[in-house]
Amino acid sequence: MSKLFTNQVRILIVSVCSLFIVVLLSACQGVVTSNGTGTNTGTGTNTGTNTGSPYITGQIQAVNPQAHSVTLLVSGQQITVSGLTDQQITALQSQINQTYTFQATQSGSNAYTINQNTQPQEANNNTSTPVSNQNGTPAQGNIEFAGKVQSANGSSAVVSTPDGQSLTINIVNGQTDMSDLNGMQLSSGQIIKVKALTDQSGNLVASKVSIEKLKDQQKDLFTVQYQGFTTSAVGTSNRISFKVGSKSYSFPIGTGADLKDFNNSAQSIGNNVVVKVKVTFNGTNGTATDISNPNS
Repeated sequence: MSKLFTNQVRILIVSVCSLFIVVLLSACQGVVTSNGTGTNTGTGTNTGTNTGSPYITGQIQAVNPQAHSVTLLVSGQQITVSGLTDQQITALQSQINQTYTFQATQSGSNAYTINQNTQPQEANNNTSTPVSNQNGTPAQGNIEFAGKVQSANGSSAVVSTPDGQSLTINIVNGQTDMSDLNGMQLSSGQIIKVKALTDQSGNLVASKVSIEKLKDQQKDLFTVQYQGFTTSAVGTSNRISFKVGSKSYSFPIGTGADLKDFNNSAQSIGNNVVVKVKVTFNGTNGTATDISNPNS
């Protein structure tokens, strides 16, 4: 009887110890929200191996266009998410201090790479707005600028913009006024002035093409006039983000910029508002110097 009791006590002790070990191991593991099957070992700094696709949510602290990355503040730690597209970087530059969620794969202790074909999502009381909406339906608008013709044919012209980029402008018989050319065809190297409207597909169709006068080049070759719709409200970063056709733009608002149509307050410019934005370029850097409401 004494021997049977002793065996039962031993079994009970072994069971209790095994249960304790299981609980201890479980407490030492952290979990990353994932749509895969991977787990992340360690706590705080996510030092384990993650084979799934976790969702990283944090407040945007900085955007690095050169590195195509953003820095997030996540539970008091700075996390870097890289691999973003130019369009995503442009859209996020105006979202400093805003909270976003990224579907990403861990690439280092505090580093992640955004998963291909996924988009950052704004975390806002469970009404997330994907940044991909910035590249969805084209925003109707127009653009006016002067630049050098890179190439041209009877139906389109590629023209350089003041920031060193280039735009393809479609030329349509019956829609494009080219009377200033006196019947001549566009050719590479010409300095022209373009007024273009967006079509239903977001492409730019020239409403007027003219030869840029020499006396106007000093002014016009450094400015662009855009008209489109804002893609976010102007926040504390004092940047205006907007879309013309299928292209998204974001520029800092210069000190002393003309904002009279918005009560001289940049922060009164909301989302999805039609705006006319004059941008002055210094090299590749542009600054919004005049923002108006074309409907006022």
